Amino acid sequence: MNLISRYIIRQMAVMAVYALLAFLALYSFFEIINEVGDLGKGSYNGATMAQYVLMQMPARAYELMPLAVLIGGLVSLSQLAAGSELTVIKASGMSTKKLLLVLSQFGLIFAIATAALGEWIAPVLSQKAENIKSTAINGKISTGNTGLWLKEKTASSTCAKCCQTIPCWALKFGCVTTKTS
Repeated sequence: MNLISRYIIRQMAVMAVYALLAFLALYSFFEIINEVGDLGKGSYNGATMAQYVLMQMPARAYELMPLAVLIGGLVSLSQLAAGSELTVIKASGMSTKKLLLVLSQFGLIFAIATAALGEWIAPVLSQKAENIKSTAINGKISTGNTGLWLKEKTASSTCAKCCQTIPCWALKFGCVTTKTS
């Protein structure tokens, strides 16, 4: 990989990270607004809420990474074109095929990072976040051979959630609601 290829990949990576951070900030803001309703239930306080939202960030990053890479790549290429750097790169002898190869390398790097995040980091932290929140609100949690089961009671219904640490492609997170009489 030559100097020009590293420069293009670095520019695209920086813009992709900026886009990802912007999306994460936006999603975290809305997650905090969503969690404010649970404040005061049991021992669920602001610090626990902040910990819960922070531990959910890798799962959100996994969901948002493809969009951030696309936007970061487009913005960085448009900046290179606006500053005539793309013209200089092509004039220095880089063909369109070579430029596409560099873009493919950039995509492959982020695809591997996204897969690692989604397979190993996000599921573990998401489960720990759910454990912390459930323990703070309900005071106890139940685990067994089939995974983690959470039970939440409201005035009109009972909700049981099964959270399991399994690969993201097989992640099953559902809520079965039954009416109570």
